[in-house]
Amino acid sequence: MNEQEFFKEKQETNIFVQVLQKYLPFWPLFALTIPIAMSVAYVYLKSQVPIYVATAKVLLKDPNKGGGDSKVLDALNIFSEKKIVDNEILVLRSSGLMQQVVDSLDLYATVYNEGKVKTEELYGTNAPIRFIALNKDSIYNYAQYYFKVDWKNRTVNINKQQIPFESTVLLDNLRYRLVMNNRYNTAASGKNFFVRLRPIDAAAGEIIGSLRATPLSNVSTVLDVKLESPEPYKAKDVLTQLFALYNSEGIDDKNQIAKRTLNFIDDRLKYVINQLDSVERNIESYKSQEALYGLGAQGDMYFQKVQSLDVRSGEIDLQLDLLTEIRTYILKKGKNPGTVPSLSMVTDATLAGLLSQLYSAEFELQKNIATAGDKSESVLFATERVERLRTDILENLGNIKNNLLTIKKDILKELAANSTLLKMVPQKERGLLAISRQQAIKNNIYSFLLQKREETALSSASTSSDLRVLEQASSYGPIRPVPKDFYLTGFIVGLLSAVFLVLMKEQFKSKVLFRDDIEEKTKIPFVGEIVQANTNTPIVIGEGKRTVIAEQFRSLRTNLAYMGLTDEYKTLMVTSSVSSEGKSFIAINLAISFCLTGKRVALVEMDLRKPKLSKLMNVQRDPGISNFVAGKAQFEEIVKETTIPNLFIISAGAIPPNPTELIGKQAFVDMIARIKTEFDYVVIDTAPIGPVTDAQLLKDFCDVTLYVVRHDKTPKIFIRMINELYVNKKFNNMCLVFNGLKKRGISFGNFNAGYGYGYGYGYGYGYGYGYGYAIDDSTPVLIDFKRIWRRFKKSIRE
Repeated sequence: MNEQEFFKEKQETNIFVQVLQKYLPFWPLFALTIPIAMSVAYVYLKSQVPIYVATAKVLLKDPNKGGGDSKVLDALNIFSEKKIVDNEILVLRSSGLMQQVVDSLDLYATVYNEGKVKTEELYGTNAPIRFIALNKDSIYNYAQYYFKVDWKNRTVNINKQQIPFESTVLLDNLRYRLVMNNRYNTAASGKNFFVRLRPIDAAAGEIIGSLRATPLSNVSTVLDVKLESPEPYKAKDVLTQLFALYNSEGIDDKNQIAKRTLNFIDDRLKYVINQLDSVERNIESYKSQEALYGLGAQGDMYFQKVQSLDVRSGEIDLQLDLLTEIRTYILKKGKNPGTVPSLSMVTDATLAGLLSQLYSAEFELQKNIATAGDKSESVLFATERVERLRTDILENLGNIKNNLLTIKKDILKELAANSTLLKMVPQKERGLLAISRQQAIKNNIYSFLLQKREETALSSASTSSDLRVLEQASSYGPIRPVPKDFYLTGFIVGLLSAVFLVLMKEQFKSKVLFRDDIEEKTKIPFVGEIVQANTNTPIVIGEGKRTVIAEQFRSLRTNLAYMGLTDEYKTLMVTSSVSSEGKSFIAINLAISFCLTGKRVALVEMDLRKPKLSKLMNVQRDPGISNFVAGKAQFEEIVKETTIPNLFIISAGAIPPNPTELIGKQAFVDMIARIKTEFDYVVIDTAPIGPVTDAQLLKDFCDVTLYVVRHDKTPKIFIRMINELYVNKKFNNMCLVFNGLKKRGISFGNFNAGYGYGYGYGYGYGYGYGYGYAIDDSTPVLIDFKRIWRRFKKSIRE
């Protein structure tokens, strides 16, 4: 084991204990910063507007699982369940739908009460007035107006105007009707009301930002809809109105297809009725002219065979007209994107699928435009998909039309093949047969259209909404702010503030505060630590004195023996980096500690530039060393007895102009040799290393060098220099003593909030009390928390 390992104290390894010991001495600082921070948190909490949540659960009907409402809508029912949920959530949070909610509830004008700490939103029965715009579409600007309500005179003072109740007021060039709340508490005083006006789309955007809709699970079509708002009643009204408008628009969207079909059928019926009337008049006229009132057997045969072919031909003509309508829709597009034409009379499954995909693609395009912008990659991709589907649909329409034309051509060929049978019919019957054929065709088409018209009307009447409210909107809260979070944050901020102040005080200082500061950068062995002496006398050790600092000097004396300071090698030099580090104090008390063992000790005052030993020990400085070396004094004259038994002071004498040259003279060498001969121990107090080199010149005269580092005095920049002195062996048996250790923590006069002398290792190292040492009157009282804790645990065990 080397010297460094021998003298190094064992540090605490428990990180919690380290932190506790490091910061516990500063508990008054924590007791100050934590309440301040929590008080600030309390004030900030009171200034926050509470946020409530309105929640409701709704069911989205899945067309794939309910059979649908009618055949007219079958073409739309191809979406997967997850696709429906995602799309309908987007619809619920769409700006257009929310603007209708804002319009219907007049949420573009919000009334507030401005308090001293926070601003409170007023709604419903809590608001004294409702502001209803007469022309809502003309609200383009943001505005704010303070107002006062005179309930006695039934007037409102707003914008420098006295407005009677239930009348209109001009605000921002728009007329607003004042609707008074008759249930408002008119006795309330100290209110500072104002109304905030904003465009409908801006108000809708604010609400959409707080609206959340999520499915209960991945396979569920039940949505949990939540809306956060400072006014719970407002949030409930918004959700209720939102669901109502959603269902209304959903039903209207479904009925658009039925309306298109009915319009088409009605147009065709009018055309067919006109043709049928004309044919019937022709039959009546022909029968009158030819006196022919029935067909013969041959005519009946032809009529029955051709009638079925005519029905098929009429149906094909009707489908061709529908294809023309669909083509017009695809090319010109309607006012309502995503509403596909009716497919009730077109049976081609491929066309139905393509039209439904077009609906989905257009909806996806609108969603991407709303969320990502017109020029985003997703919008470009969706636009490309829509155009591709339109091209495919047009191509499919052409194929279907060609197929229908081919079928019709075959029917016409078959009709032409029946011309032989027609020639066998007599001429009069042949004429009646041609007219009757036209009548039969028109009758069949008329019956078919009437049937489809009734089916479509029934489907339209039975259309239901896609959304069913399972749980009506209800509110709870507030969810924000959470008081415990604010108080916890305040506690943490107060805690960290105190920690930061301690770090600023200790970690960022340029002076040495901890023993670790030295041990991390040097390999010099430590032989002791000396606490700060709170006394007016330089002597802190004496016969029978059992104070902490006295025991530390005794320990220092013992440790110096391990460094080689013995009866044979008995010269000890005490030096430091700069002045005021306590060299003389260490030298005096260390010398006295040797005297207490019965040894004769010479205390040599070798700080010839600023001598202090003589003054501290109350001895005459002249004559002294400088006088002896100059040959102006005898050795006996410079050796001066003190009041301490066996302690002698060899004073500095007159301050010489050349102390460095003085040390190199033979007279000085002879003086040191004689001192070593006549005394058991020699303690030399020298000048500091930083400003002068006197101490280095004394290397050959000393056996052990005690280097003093003082807490909060020695600059950290000197630690490297100290280590270089040790590495380069500028001194013999160099060792360190950490002087002037102060109690960590906050001091109040003679009372200190900390415990021990905790600057040794930065985490609370120190001797403390409780080791049998007495406490003298000059030592400040300390609170030994360790000792209290040990006694507490012992009492529990007992």
